[in-house]
Amino acid sequence: MAKNTARSQTKDPKKRASKKAAAPVWSGFVKTFGLQTLFRDDRDMALKLAGSILIGSFLGNGICRKMTTLQYPVKDELTVEGQPWYSARFTNGWDDLYFVGFWIIAFTYIRTAIMQSWLKPLGKSLGIRGSKLERFEEQGYIVIYYLISWTCGMLVMYNSPYWLNTDHYFIGYPHYKLPGTTKAYYLVQFGFWLQQFYVLNTDMKRKDYMAMLIHHFITSALIGFSYIVHLTRIGNAILIVMDVSDVFLAIPKMLKYQGYTTICDYLFGLFVISWAYTRHYLFPIIIMSLYNGPQKFLDMEWAPEQEKFLSLNVQRGFLALLYGLEAVLCFWFLMIFKVIYKMFNGAGADDNRSHDEESEEEVVNAEVVEKLSVNGGAKAAIASAKKA
Repeated sequence: MAKNTARSQTKDPKKRASKKAAAPVWSGFVKTFGLQTLFRDDRDMALKLAGSILIGSFLGNGICRKMTTLQYPVKDELTVEGQPWYSARFTNGWDDLYFVGFWIIAFTYIRTAIMQSWLKPLGKSLGIRGSKLERFEEQGYIVIYYLISWTCGMLVMYNSPYWLNTDHYFIGYPHYKLPGTTKAYYLVQFGFWLQQFYVLNTDMKRKDYMAMLIHHFITSALIGFSYIVHLTRIGNAILIVMDVSDVFLAIPKMLKYQGYTTICDYLFGLFVISWAYTRHYLFPIIIMSLYNGPQKFLDMEWAPEQEKFLSLNVQRGFLALLYGLEAVLCFWFLMIFKVIYKMFNGAGADDNRSHDEESEEEVVNAEVVEKLSVNGGAKAAIASAKKA
């Protein structure tokens, strides 16, 4: 009986280990090429790469300049000589990928720096320990980033003709001359979502890993696709709708890790309302605007020489991505309903999509049992050897 108990309890740490992600990709790169003396970890590597790019840009290196400044400025009768980038206008092109690449590197450092330098000490001061501390850091970063990105997105939309008017997603198309603020916002968001693939595969594994992977793929495809075919107005609206409810989810989760379960339950209810309103009311409105709107205002002509890319096939492809994203959101909404059902049956709010791992107490107990069983086995082996 004791042996069976030991086996069942020693199985937990192994199970927990299996939920961990593999070693970070860059760590493998460093090890493969023997660069351990140059880079201690991924944060150090990202900092040095980003710093080198910034220094190179300051010194006038061409590639580094492309990675830190917006490319393809518009020069026409409306151009004012010497105007700052945020009031200038830009078109798009392949060199924009340099700017996106820089932000992938930058976000790798920024995320780790914020989590380790700010959120980890804060969590410890609040008495959070173990795996909950790591999750507290992750949710804290989500709150910080999405509050900033949502605010920037709202400012971009507020100062545009398509503020609260879906018809202007298509009126005046093609919208290929973008304000500097719009272009910077869009490319930084693209860099963030591409960097999320790295985060997804280096953090602890999630229960909904495949759904999250599909979500990241569709979101990145939507941002890149809409940027190429000049549908950034509708892309801006989608990003705003998606950002806000994540903040309402991350805050109650952070409070739960501190033990404030009651207020967490109330805030979780606010999250459910925001999720239903933004992702299952506003987002379908955006989808329907793309379904019905283009034919009202456009000839649906494929004419790249005129910067016109919104043909019937492009419309269908964009809609397919939006429908796929809505399917993932519906899947998550079903998981949210499971949480609500448990709450009405006396359980606290708990995100079903979170990392699948044991509690800290369970892990500690299992490790103790495993050590005792190993020591006991060693003693038994010594005793049997003496008898022999």
